[in-house]
Amino acid sequence: MITYRTDIVPGMDAITALYRAAPLNRPVDDTERMRRMYAGANLVLTAWHGERLVGIMRGWTDDARDGYICDLAIDPEYQKQGVGRELLERTRATNPQVQFILRASAIAADYYGYVGWQKIENGWYWPREE
Repeated sequence: MITYRTDIVPGMDAITALYRAAPLNRPVDDTERMRRMYAGANLVLTAWHGERLVGIMRGWTDDARDGYICDLAIDPEYQKQGVGRELLERTRATNPQVQFILRASAIAADYYGYVGWQKIENGWYWPREE
């Protein structure tokens, strides 16, 4: 049975192990940078199978209008079981007035449309320098 939590940020070892397994392209070898990523997030939802972290969503929201999904990582053993969909639904339910956006990785490009998200064309970004 999967349990979902909003009251805990797992340790960096658990997070980086999940990102590596998922795989999610993040600076997993830079623990300080990963720590800052989570310290700056005000929305973290997790999925657990017992004591095992099997999914995580990291994001930001102003709790009034706008939100951004930074990361969605699901352990491959738990993919295609609704864990990612449930994390996204619970994220949206945190405040229905918030419009969440995200940038999909190449390996997940079709997933978000499959679970009901709408594609946007009017976005811009400034690439990171490192």
